[in-house]
Order: sequence, then C-alpha cells, then structure tokens
Amino acid sequence: MRSELLSILTRFHQEVLLPDMKRVVAETTNPRFDDINRHFDEIYRRFDRLETEYHMLVVGLKRVEERLDAVEGRLDKLALKSDLQELKGRVDALQAQVLVLEERLSA
Repeated sequence: MRSELLSILTRFHQEVLLPDMKRVVAETTNPRFDDINRHFDEIYRRFDRLETEYHMLVVGLKRVEERLDAVEGRLDKLALKSDLQELKGRVDALQAQVLVLEERLSA
C-alpha cells in the first residue's frame, strides 16, 4: 500500500505538478528576467570595453613615463655639461689670474 501511494504521488508529481510548475515559472520569469539579463549583459559589455581601455591607458602611460625618464636623463646630461663648461671657464679665468700674478712676481 505504501509503495503504491508513493508510486501514485510520484506519477502525479511528474505528470501534473511538474509540467504545471514549469509552465508557471516560464510564464512569470522569462519576460522580466530576459530584460534584466539583457541589461546586465550590456553592463558587462561596457565593463569589458572599459577594462580594455584601462589596460591600453596603463600601457600608454608606461610608454610616456619611459620617454619622460629619457628626457629627464638628457636634461640632466645637459645640465651637467653646462655646469662642466662653467667650471672650465672658471678654471681658465683662475689660470689667467695665476699667470698675471706670476708675471708680477717675476718682474
């Protein structure tokens, strides 16, 4: 008797309740959730585009930083050259003064 009842309930569930539940769920959820899913899909596409652009910006910024480092290196070299030329000028002036003093002392 018990197994018969279980068999009848299982059959009732499979033939009556389950198809009816599937129909109800399909009718109530698909229209609303399809719109929501499309909306989320569009949001995810935008996020993918933004992420791609972000990575491109990071790569571009690295290139700009590398070039800026190279320019700063060149400017440092130019500043050192300028300082070196100034020091050479001072040394030349000091040598000229030393020559003048040596001439005075020898005269």
